Amino acid sequence: MTLKRVALAAGGALLLGGAVTGHSATEAPGRQALALPTFNADDIPLEQEVAAYGRRLVEAYDLSPDKARRYAGYILESAAYSGVPKELLAALIHTESHFRDQAVSVVGAVGPAQIMPKLWEDACGDVLEPRTNVLCAGVVLQHYKVRFCDDQAAPYACALSHYNVGPGNLVRQPVRSQAAANRYLTKMTRALAAYDEYILAQHFPTEPVEQPPRP
Repeated sequence: MTLKRVALAAGGALLLGGAVTGHSATEAPGRQALALPTFNADDIPLEQEVAAYGRRLVEAYDLSPDKARRYAGYILESAAYSGVPKELLAALIHTESHFRDQAVSVVGAVGPAQIMPKLWEDACGDVLEPRTNVLCAGVVLQHYKVRFCDDQAAPYACALSHYNVGPGNLVRQPVRSQAAANRYLTKMTRALAAYDEYILAQHFPTEPVEQPPRP
């Protein structure tokens, strides 16, 4: 069975049926359609691809082979579904939780990708479950990229800023929030450098990008 078929069968039906909460300082919270790309997965057998990618995660992030293989499956499925590069998802999970299944932040974000349940559980399902949490991370990051960042020089760096501090905060407190986002991008830069310098250069600027306040 290919990764594409698994993602369609196991992840696509769950996440395509959802919607997400509105995000800006000027609009009331609401539900809206997700803007996601079509699948772009190759036909490498899932078991072979997961095993190879698991070995890469062991090398980059010093995971146990069992944990690396499990997360390799989650990440590859999320990448195939959302279109977010697998390297960015792996670095995000490392930065957010160091691949801890049940991580909980002081503000209530949960799981390996630190998803906020009150914002995303309607779209993603049970984000306390690690696989769903990682699938949701791809959905959220792609949503922010499409909605806020496609016109930016480094759209995924912009999307990760929104992921970390929230679009509303970037509007209401742009200086403080962008400073926090830049610190987060510095952590992501280190995580990506541990994984792959090419991916770092492809998706991130050499210096954190200052985002202008949105009207």
